[in-house]
Amino acid sequence: MSDGYSKYLTFYQDVSGSLAIGSADVTLVTVRNTSHSLFLQKAHVQVTGASAGKTWQLKDSGGQELTGPFDAGTDGSHWDMDFGPAGLQLTEGANLVFDVSASGATGVVSWEAYQKLTAVVAAASA
Repeated sequence: MSDGYSKYLTFYQDVSGSLAIGSADVTLVTVRNTSHSLFLQKAHVQVTGASAGKTWQLKDSGGQELTGPFDAGTDGSHWDMDFGPAGLQLTEGANLVFDVSASGATGVVSWEAYQKLTAVVAAASA
């Protein structure tokens, strides 16, 4: 991780991680509250158990598509996305979601992301 990426992860709340993917949609990161936004810096998707005709996609719970669908039909396929140190802002108050078209394929997704307060709120509610 270069210095530009770690600066954001250190200054704001780091919500990076990884997860094994199976046959259902899964929430990767739950945002703190509706006044915060998630910022996706990097993502890596790896297919470990292919299933023809299946697709995966990163979205937010507000419906914003973050990546195009990935074809999960070939073992060993992988995709790397880099949205820069400042990251791609998700819809305010929305969670990071991994969308699975249908059961069958397995794999791993990892991500670097942070969350920060983006709405103007009273100090007591932040």
